[in-house]
Amino acid sequence: MTDARGRLLLVALVGVIPWTVVTTGGVTTLFFPFGFLGVGEPWRIVTIHEYLFVYTQGLPQYVYAWPLGVVLYGLALVSAALGLADLEDRRLTAGLLVLVGLTQLQFALGWGGRRTYLAVPIATITTLTLVWWVYWSDLKGVFFEVRT
Repeated sequence: MTDARGRLLLVALVGVIPWTVVTTGGVTTLFFPFGFLGVGEPWRIVTIHEYLFVYTQGLPQYVYAWPLGVVLYGLALVSAALGLADLEDRRLTAGLLVLVGLTQLQFALGWGGRRTYLAVPIATITTLTLVWWVYWSDLKGVFFEVRT
């Protein structure tokens, strides 16, 4: 079992790595919680604020899964931080992280369903691995019965 400081560090690390990687036509875009980085000519950073209020008008609904995941991640980070004061409900943190993973899966499937696009939901892999590795023992008896 990881202590509160370790859990907070691991949850915070999820916010540092790219969440979803989308490639098409030689251009790669890395989606992070703060925004996305277009790696091509030229490199470009778009904040999540710009994404939501400038670029997403009239686009498909799946594009909103990424910012929804960012909100859920923020809540998971706050929940994990409450562990420093011994107030964290680890089941809540785990549930929020699972939802983050699901939002990024939906986001990647939306992009990947388009012709010539390849999308990899890294956050889905990292958040579900984190839940399994750190929070799984807290979930026993919540979603399934434990028999002795």
